[in-house]
Amino acid sequence: MNYDSMSVCEMFALRTRLEAIMHRNVRALSRGLALINELNASGPSSVVQLAKRTGLNRTTCYRLLDTLREDGYVTLDETNALFALTPQVRALSEGVSSRDLSSQAALPAMFGLLDDVSWPSDFGVFELGSVLIRESTHPFSPFSVHRSMVGRRRSLVRSALGKAILAASEPTLRREMLDLTASLVEEDAALAKDNRFINDILAQTKKDGYASSVGGSEAGISAIALAIPSGGPVLGSLNLIFFSSSMTPEMAAKKYLASMKRAVKEIERRWSAANKARGKIA
Repeated sequence: MNYDSMSVCEMFALRTRLEAIMHRNVRALSRGLALINELNASGPSSVVQLAKRTGLNRTTCYRLLDTLREDGYVTLDETNALFALTPQVRALSEGVSSRDLSSQAALPAMFGLLDDVSWPSDFGVFELGSVLIRESTHPFSPFSVHRSMVGRRRSLVRSALGKAILAASEPTLRREMLDLTASLVEEDAALAKDNRFINDILAQTKKDGYASSVGGSEAGISAIALAIPSGGPVLGSLNLIFFSSSMTPEMAAKKYLASMKRAVKEIERRWSAANKARGKIA
C-alpha cells in the first residue's frame, strides 16, 4: 500500500478500521480472561453455564474456549461436555512474587497518604540485615529532595523504618534479625549487639505508638514509622519523611499519625485480598 498517495479521507478510514480491529482484539482478550475467571470461581462448567454467567453468547464462548484449549489452559471432558482449567493456568500466577504483591498493596495507600500530608513516604522490608525500600512517593512529593529511593537501604537499628519492624516482630525473629545485621552490616554491628540500646528502642516505640528517628539516616532528615502486620511475620513498615528543621517527630505524629494508620490499614487490606486471590488461583 502506498501511504504517500492516500488522501486524508482514505487515511482516516484506514485508521478507523485499524482501531476497530485493535478494539476487537482487546475485547477478545478480555472475554477470554472472563472465561478463565469464571472457571476458576465455579469449576468445571458447560458452555451454556459459562455463557449465562459471563454474558457472552454461546458461539463466542465456543470459539474462545477452543482457543484456550489449543493453548493448553482449558480441557474438555467430552463425556459430560464440561470445560475446566488445566494446571497450566497456575503458571500465570507463578511469576507474581510476594515482593510484587506487597508493592502492589502498598503503593495505592502511599499515594493516598501523599494526598493527605504532602510529605513523602517509603515502604520498606527487612532483607539481609537492613531495610530495603521497595516503594516510595519521593518522586511525587513537593517536599522531597530525593527523586530515587526505591532500592536504597536503611538501617535496621537507626532508621524509623527499621525500628518499627524490630518493635513489631516476635522476640525470636527479632533476635535473628539482629544477629543477621551484626554479621552483615558492619556499621550497625555494635548497636545490633547492644541489648540496652535495642531495649531502649523497643520501650520508646511502645510508649510513643510509633518509631522515630532524627538524623538516623541522613543529617537534617527525620521520620516516623509504623509497622505493617500481615497475619504472620511483619510485612514491613511505612514511614513519613520530613525536614528536622520543620518539626519534631512528636509534632509530626500529632499531625499525621492518624493518616499513616489509615494507610497501614489499607495496605493490610490489599495485602490480604491479593494473597487470597493468589491462593484461589494456586
